[in-house]
Amino acid sequence: MRYVLDKHAQSLGFVVDATESYKGAVEALDKQYQQFGTEYTGLLFGWPTAPQIEADELASLLEQSAYKELPVVVMSTDMRAETRAWVAEREHTAVLPWKEYQRLEALLQRLIEIDADDTVAFPGRVDNSDIHLLIVDDSATIRYSLRDLFQLQGYRVSLAATQVEAIQQATAEPVDIAILDFYLTETTGDLLCRELVTSEAVGDIICTVLTGTYSDHIIKRSLRAGAVECMFKNESSELLLSRIDAISRFVRQRRGLQAECALLEEALETMAGAVLVIDSDHRISYVNDAGLQELYLDNRKLLIGQQCEALLETGGPQSAGEEQHSANWRLPGGKTISIDYQHILTQPAGRSLLRFARAQIPIASSAGKAEKKVGNSQAPGTESLNNPLMLEPSSKPFIRQMQWYLSNAGNLDDRVSLMVMDVFVQDVSGQIHKANEYPALFARVEALLQGIHKRPAHVAKLTGNRFGFLLRHREETQVYLLVRKIMQLCIELEHEDKTLGLTCSGSLLSLVDKKGHSMETLLKHVFKGVELVSSKGPDQILLMDLRRMLNAYPTK
Repeated sequence: MRYVLDKHAQSLGFVVDATESYKGAVEALDKQYQQFGTEYTGLLFGWPTAPQIEADELASLLEQSAYKELPVVVMSTDMRAETRAWVAEREHTAVLPWKEYQRLEALLQRLIEIDADDTVAFPGRVDNSDIHLLIVDDSATIRYSLRDLFQLQGYRVSLAATQVEAIQQATAEPVDIAILDFYLTETTGDLLCRELVTSEAVGDIICTVLTGTYSDHIIKRSLRAGAVECMFKNESSELLLSRIDAISRFVRQRRGLQAECALLEEALETMAGAVLVIDSDHRISYVNDAGLQELYLDNRKLLIGQQCEALLETGGPQSAGEEQHSANWRLPGGKTISIDYQHILTQPAGRSLLRFARAQIPIASSAGKAEKKVGNSQAPGTESLNNPLMLEPSSKPFIRQMQWYLSNAGNLDDRVSLMVMDVFVQDVSGQIHKANEYPALFARVEALLQGIHKRPAHVAKLTGNRFGFLLRHREETQVYLLVRKIMQLCIELEHEDKTLGLTCSGSLLSLVDKKGHSMETLLKHVFKGVELVSSKGPDQILLMDLRRMLNAYPTK
């Protein structure tokens, strides 16, 4: 059967590594991370007909955190209770009888592409705890039956019987999806939907309407009120779950986009400073947080939608280009403020982007350089950090070396990248602490990291538990392997206290084409990347130029 399964998987377009023993599978999994980009997409696990020690070792390995997200299809001949129990306990796992191996393609598609399909074999445990549902129906029977149905699928569920209860629930705790009965005692679902989606106190909520009758006027009223879906009480449970699952995917995608926008906002403020955007109809459409600070404002609504003439100088903005303009802008309330700005015209939208600062503060150019104002004798890119990042005094040689690379990047055969890494200690209870809170262990970590690079001033302790590395390499893939290896060495450092484990979070930025950028700007940018990774989970590094995460898997 293994030979047949091997050939069938290959016919589906997969590259297959087959082993004749469970021990061989364990070794293959351990070796997969020794080369960048060779991770397995999934595992076909032939479940033994009788207990075997090597099979138990493979099952235990697949339960470890390093492999918990690896999709696994268990191939079984007898579908014993212990088989089904192991599948149910492990996420990204399903079971398939050997005789039904031709159903493998649909099953792998669900597991690998995370495309839920309730009809496939024996699905793994469902976790939708990140989605909060609000069910509004004046029938207690329907409320509780829907609650039980969705809770079985892992959703968090709140209930309301009236319009007042629904508003109270939605304002007390953020709700992702509201399922509203159309005919409520004191109102209708479309009116409640409109009230929910337009309420600032409720926030980002998606409404669906549930009705017992298929009527065109009910569907039209619901959709016009802002509902995204109109569902029917006589539908099968599977269809109802599929509809909510589809909306849940949209909710997660929207969260991802919001997180990306927040990251872009941070990057924009770091790299460009204060920014104002004016549409082609001369209305202000955007101002970032740094811009509000420069204008002494705390609310975007004071500017968004206003004609630009209400803020800018008469006849402004002045001509687009590299030159810097100076003007007096009028703030809401009548006060004026002296501003220096640069006008960039974006194509083809025809929007005007103004990068500005209060007078006597330099403005970043389109290449990321600081425009030198009259009376400022420092050249762009060579300014002192003045230590706003609270760097260790011992890091000064590292900073000078980094500045040298920025100034001479075009004359080098090698590429140079900046890696910043935070080191943490995880105690036996799972709590995370900064590694420098454990002096003896941290001394060993620092000695290990300082000894990684033979070139002087290429590794430094920047702040308490934060280290910086200047990595020279020929190809981009080389540096990805290198940063993963550095993190693995740190994670696997041998030490005496076995109740403590080491974890890392890092950020990587290429210094190619960064000549002239402010040292402070680059370090702030990479530091923010590290902080973002730390919020996502341990043992990861953000490849800032690719905008993707790289995991540091253990080698042991």
